[in-house]
Amino acid sequence: MGLFDKLTGTKNVQLTPKSALVLSAITVIASDGVLEEAELVDLAKIVRGDRRVIDTAIQVLKAKTQLPEIMKMVTDCLNEKQRIATIAIILDLAMADGVLAAAEEKLIQEYITMFGLSDEVLKPIFDTIAIKNDFSVFS
Repeated sequence: MGLFDKLTGTKNVQLTPKSALVLSAITVIASDGVLEEAELVDLAKIVRGDRRVIDTAIQVLKAKTQLPEIMKMVTDCLNEKQRIATIAIILDLAMADGVLAAAEEKLIQEYITMFGLSDEVLKPIFDTIAIKNDFSVFS
């Protein structure tokens, strides 16, 4: 515990895989500087009413100011299956507003690199999300 922890109430926060997912999702959907209502609604669906995981993710965001440190915490908390699911979820969240902003794309790519996931593993996920978000087929 640091000297200032007593004053600020900051303590070491332990991430669970679910709170790591939420933390990664928040970093991605906030990376473009705008939190769209659709993104927040979809984020709420992920936690299925478990407000504690959101609170934990927010505590980490407040305690850790460096994005690389946050991303390392997320990476270290997830196993391979969870990493694959996390990429699918954060990509889908980023596309909730119909646009993948450059900042969101860059951050998702950084997570993919840190997670050590191959294009072969991710291709079906990207294909599915592209189909899901292509509303031009209904025009």
